Amino acid sequence: MVDRFTRFLHPRPGVRARQIALITLLVTLVVTVITVAEVTYMTGEIVKRTRDQAVQLSQQIIYALKQEANRNTSVDDLDDSYQSIASEHSRVRWLMESAITAKGGPIAYLYLTNPAGEIITARQGRHPLAINQHMIDSKPYDLMRLESEGAYEQLARVFRGPATYEYHEDLPSDAPVSGRLHIGVSATTIRNDLVSPIRTNLLIGLLAIIGGAIIAISSANLLLKPLEVISSSIEKLRLGENQPVTMEHPLARDEVVSSVTARLRQLGERIAGDRTELEIMRGRLRQVISHVEERLLLINRDGRVILASPDAERLIGAATSELAGLPIDETLGRSHPLVQIVEGAFRERRSIGRTILDATRPTGARQLIASVQYIEDAGDPVGALVSLRDYESFQKLESQWDLSKKLADLGRITSGIAHEVKNPLNAMVIHLEILRSKLDTGAGNPAPQIEILDSEIKRLDRVVQTFLNFTRPVDPRLDPLDLNVLVAQVVALAATEAGGHGVAITSDLHPVPLVIKADADLLKQALLNIIINGCQAMPKGGILEVATLVDHDGSAHIVIRDHGIGISPEARNRIFNLYYTTKKGGTGIGLAQAFRAVQLHNGQIDFDSEVGKGTTFDISLPVSPESSSTGR
Repeated sequence: MVDRFTRFLHPRPGVRARQIALITLLVTLVVTVITVAEVTYMTGEIVKRTRDQAVQLSQQIIYALKQEANRNTSVDDLDDSYQSIASEHSRVRWLMESAITAKGGPIAYLYLTNPAGEIITARQGRHPLAINQHMIDSKPYDLMRLESEGAYEQLARVFRGPATYEYHEDLPSDAPVSGRLHIGVSATTIRNDLVSPIRTNLLIGLLAIIGGAIIAISSANLLLKPLEVISSSIEKLRLGENQPVTMEHPLARDEVVSSVTARLRQLGERIAGDRTELEIMRGRLRQVISHVEERLLLINRDGRVILASPDAERLIGAATSELAGLPIDETLGRSHPLVQIVEGAFRERRSIGRTILDATRPTGARQLIASVQYIEDAGDPVGALVSLRDYESFQKLESQWDLSKKLADLGRITSGIAHEVKNPLNAMVIHLEILRSKLDTGAGNPAPQIEILDSEIKRLDRVVQTFLNFTRPVDPRLDPLDLNVLVAQVVALAATEAGGHGVAITSDLHPVPLVIKADADLLKQALLNIIINGCQAMPKGGILEVATLVDHDGSAHIVIRDHGIGISPEARNRIFNLYYTTKKGGTGIGLAQAFRAVQLHNGQIDFDSEVGKGTTFDISLPVSPESSSTGR
């Protein structure tokens, strides 16, 4: 009752009235803008025209002054000149009076002043050269300034500004007298010139608004007529046959009933078809989720279960055998832990990760792992997808996964040992051949090869030990060594294998010894891994550049640049991960070991790569104090 009384006191306009008002308002706004723009444009044109008339009159008067000077060439005295141009028979005076008496002209007054600013007058104060002297404005507004102003400022100043605008011009040097010409323009004349176009524009605008209102009424009637017919037909069905229904264009009773009935039947058949299709899709989706390891519940935003996996009721201990279509809180109870986390997800409008729940079932209590995926559309809640799994089964599966992962890691480590042992073995084979050649010929000193073989055997032993202790802390033996010498040794060791790939290694070493504290074997193995990877990244061969340098902060840098295939964007965050590799047959240990070796030396390894152009590795290591002083 209160609602009806409120609507009676403050009736809300109907759709038709709002449509008519909106179209009329839009037309009024457009007409107003166009009218204002047209009036401001006409104001500017009239002001410009008035200024042109004043300029033209000024030129005529100055020309008349020059003619007066030519006729009175015998007059030498300045006062006689004033007497001549201010006399009653002067052409200048006649021209000024004609401009004032012109019918409909905008000129309000005219006068000439001498350099002192006084009006030019003949002897004895007679015949002052001023026409309409009584209208002279003591503080007129500059006509040229009015013309330079904006259109809206001009319009406001014409209707609310001073009564007179003045145009003035200094007399030229060849005039008979010196001074200034003053021309006053009446603002009333300018306003009168604007009245006619303003009236015309207002009339056109009013007609346009009336026309827009008529079009709005017609279009509203045309658009709303079908809605009114349908509404009347449905109202007739609701009231019954004996109740009168007012219609703008009444139809025959049977025709109305049959038309609306047919439409309603069609709509019902369509809804039934959509529902059948929805049930089919629901059954197919149920078959899909029945094969999923986890049990799923799809809940709408009202807390009602739309879809449930088979046996989900048994898993959570529901009293009913079918959850679909029922509110989850009424089925399980408000105190059930699953209901609480679902309500928490809706309340906080966020998803909830894996949570362990204690579900009470007829066979006893059992722990579940549940997660809730909150679903929303355009910021509005839609529902939630609940994932359920038995905790005991999950633990068994996780244990099996851990065991299989450890076995896989063990197998990869075994294959990795063979990969890492290959490099020192290759070097040993090469130098054994050189040593055999020297021993057979008896030429050359075998001591360098023996030292290299001894060094590689020790490095091989360290490689094996490193793999066995990869997951355990390593205690590196940090001894002072020259980084330039170490890099040169690595380049010499890698030169033979690089040549097998068609790669030439160039080195650019810092001219000053770079003494660092490092484990030579660990660091040598790291550099060798990076260089060999760079050679393998250049299948067509090329040049691999190795350089040492000192940064401004005093750290030593080893820069290794290849011109190979580069590293793809998706692999850049994983290349230092243990066992990650993109090479066929690779083990993914080389770069991981290099990364670990640099970290053990308190260094840092970075890289920059571009696919198809190559990769640059930058290894920075702290320099010992004696090296820094030597470098400087």
